[in-house]
Amino acid sequence: MHHGSNFVSDVSTETEVSERRISDHSPKILALMALVQPLRLAKILGWRILGKRKRARTQLERAIDALPFADSRWNAAAARKDAALVRSAREDVRIPRIAVHLHIGPIHAKRHVDDTIRSILGQADECAGVFVTRERGCSLEILAHDALTQLAGVFDSRLDALNACLEEGQKYGAQWLVPLEPETRPAQHALTSYSAHLLRHAEARRAAVIYGDEIAPGPLWARPRMWLKSEWDSRMILSQDYVSAACALAVEPAARLLQLDKSERPQNLFELTLRLGLENGAHHVSRVTAQTRPQVWRNNGTETLAAVTRTMKEGVETVEAGPFGTVSLQYEMPHPLPKVSVIVATRDRVELLRTCVEGVLHETDYANLELVIADNDSIEAETLRYMDAVAADPRVKVVRWPYPFNYSAINNFAVRHSSGAYICLLNNDIEVLESHWLMAMMREAVQPGVGAVGARLLYPDRTIQHAGVAIGIGNAAGHAHRGLPEDQAGYFAQAHIARGASAVTAACLVVAKQHFDAVDGLDEDFLAVAYNDVDLCLKLGAMGLRNIYTPEATLIHHESKSRGLDFAPEHLERYMRELEAFQTRWQTTKCIDPWHHLRLDRGSEVFAT
Repeated sequence: MHHGSNFVSDVSTETEVSERRISDHSPKILALMALVQPLRLAKILGWRILGKRKRARTQLERAIDALPFADSRWNAAAARKDAALVRSAREDVRIPRIAVHLHIGPIHAKRHVDDTIRSILGQADECAGVFVTRERGCSLEILAHDALTQLAGVFDSRLDALNACLEEGQKYGAQWLVPLEPETRPAQHALTSYSAHLLRHAEARRAAVIYGDEIAPGPLWARPRMWLKSEWDSRMILSQDYVSAACALAVEPAARLLQLDKSERPQNLFELTLRLGLENGAHHVSRVTAQTRPQVWRNNGTETLAAVTRTMKEGVETVEAGPFGTVSLQYEMPHPLPKVSVIVATRDRVELLRTCVEGVLHETDYANLELVIADNDSIEAETLRYMDAVAADPRVKVVRWPYPFNYSAINNFAVRHSSGAYICLLNNDIEVLESHWLMAMMREAVQPGVGAVGARLLYPDRTIQHAGVAIGIGNAAGHAHRGLPEDQAGYFAQAHIARGASAVTAACLVVAKQHFDAVDGLDEDFLAVAYNDVDLCLKLGAMGLRNIYTPEATLIHHESKSRGLDFAPEHLERYMRELEAFQTRWQTTKCIDPWHHLRLDRGSEVFAT
């Protein structure tokens, strides 16, 4: 049996999960719960009395997270841990030197400027200096608030000002610079969070960018909206700016980029962070480090599009605006097109099979494909007649698997009878909506270092069935953003952008045959039906390959209509056996998925805190 130690070590162990959630079980918290959630607390105590300790602990953590001001308590507890680490480091002079650059434009109000400067100076112990610049045309009179505050002059653009401040920062010995505008304030403990992260993680000190999470306060009666971000994802950064509003830049590499000729240097802050991250790496700080305005995350689409267009000059066919301020980037395809073998496992249910096959053969614009239908002992005459008829198409091959249902074995068998350089695993209950679906998946699959590529799958009511898989949801794996209407942004448009994912579903999955073979395909022995696709993706990840989710391929999935649900009584015993095998192999009760923040609810597929 393959063991997933590489995946687990890349995310978190059980001890780290407990530490990073920073759940507060103090008497004060329990007293608050007794006041506002007495029935829930009684139920939890009942589980504990019955010896269901794990269930009681899980329910207690969820209940604590739902209490008033849970986010503030978590941030405060995290800040105490960070501050203790920084204090101990200060004694042996290991503390990173972090400066702040505040750039003021003509649109900014003086009260926002003053609030931001006060917020920075409230963290003076960690601040190596505050550089305040004005853009030409800004009439605000800015005064030095403190000995730390340096008025650095008037400039034509924010990047010109940032360049000057990077040079000035080097004179002060600053290693990192936090770029801010007045309407984005540093969170209360932002500089401490950055410092502690740099002290904890050697790889962060080698990166050119570190970035934190964001909070956007709403009305007094509403819980603030937090953008709890993924770990660094070199594909997602080409789809969305999730970094520049809450980041610190390594001074030396940033200065080098801004000192290039004007035609070659970055033109806006996102382009600078994008290029620094792609060239030198970036690292996520799992703390709130910036307070932003509501909806600001989706308002800079024009700058984001321009930055990606200027940065990605080779190997790209189109770069266009996507929904909600995102970017849709399409890679070029090699010529001639690689051959793709579309594998469809089926048993009877000809009405589903016909829709799927017709979509592949007649509604798909990918010119170099074959269709391998793997028949698992169909007995209905109409189904058999249909397969005989469709086999007359030279692109179609029908292979027979006359044994008990084993999804992994059926597909492995069909792959052995395929001739394509790439494999597309496709459920027989998939309905093609757009002709470019396979081309869109292949644009990602042919990129260096890519493992499996998954599509956006919709239920027939046009809500999302699959937008990537997150490990650890339900202590196993869950479909991200399930149930979201396809035209809604949901959690920061994550269902609408091409990005990395720990896994994708084999209901529609593309992978190079050499990679599929290298990990021995799907697990026939321990994961015959459930979790075999997630296991496949995690094995690819353990090889160092990146799995990708792309919404550019959108199809309808009539989920599990042809074989029934795993939770049906006749399947439950087998499902529980496979669940245990999957959990043991990949330690899914303990790990934190890189795309599912430690503060997100592991019991929800909608990315709720």
